[in-house]
Amino acid sequence: MWEPVGPLPASVYWRRRWVAIASTATVLVMLVWSVAGAFARSGDESSSVRPASHAALSAPQQASSPPAAASPTPSQPGVTEPGPPPLQPVFELLAPPGVPIPPQVAPSTALAASPEVPPISEAPDATAEQLLPDESPRPSAPAPTPAQVPSTGPVPCTNPMLGVAAEVERPEHRVGERALLRLVVTNISDQPCVRDLDAARQEVVVWSADLVQRLWSSNDCSTAAGPALRTLVPGQPVVYSVRWAGRTSAPGCPVDRTVVPAGSYQVMTRVDDVVSAPTPFQRLPS
Repeated sequence: MWEPVGPLPASVYWRRRWVAIASTATVLVMLVWSVAGAFARSGDESSSVRPASHAALSAPQQASSPPAAASPTPSQPGVTEPGPPPLQPVFELLAPPGVPIPPQVAPSTALAASPEVPPISEAPDATAEQLLPDESPRPSAPAPTPAQVPSTGPVPCTNPMLGVAAEVERPEHRVGERALLRLVVTNISDQPCVRDLDAARQEVVVWSADLVQRLWSSNDCSTAAGPALRTLVPGQPVVYSVRWAGRTSAPGCPVDRTVVPAGSYQVMTRVDDVVSAPTPFQRLPS
């Protein structure tokens, strides 16, 4: 079957067979070569893309970090870290309707001209003017009314369930006396509720009569803080009080504190962002 058959000489048929075999082999070699070249090019492209992908993953982390020069540290000269914000904006934003918004005014600016108010330079006693629970009897306090407690226990006290008031032990006292100032919290709802009365959430502030100058705050020199959950019975007041030394203060509790002279003043209190109405009182000459 391999021998050529036909009218032409056998060499002609063998020559035709060898041409066909060579052509087929050439096509196969070119096909294999092109396929191998394509694989080689794809391998080069993948090797060049892989490092770029890794760099793209790590770049956002480096870009999100600000440069070292933009973040001042305490070790740099002339750079100080910002302290806590002053407490006055609470009263600026939440003053009761009809009460003018009191701007921040340094107490010593208006009090320094009075000969009766020499500055007192001494280390302030943070515990002497700390707001503490006041369990003294209150003759005018109504008897607690029995209230239905849910089976799941008292609910959390929301702001609308609370009434906050400011009291002064006596409407008049003399310069040199330590006036007793009270913060009174009352559950004005019809069901018991629970509220965190942490000392850091409470504040008593003495203002000038026109509510322009913030003279003293119970939070300026007090470091008391910590959870103090209390169950508030409807209509039953919870009282905290502080003995004010009659001197000015400022956030951070500076040592130089000025005696507040005789005159008319007002006191306000708050629990979180529930703020009382102002209560007036008088300081008489000593």
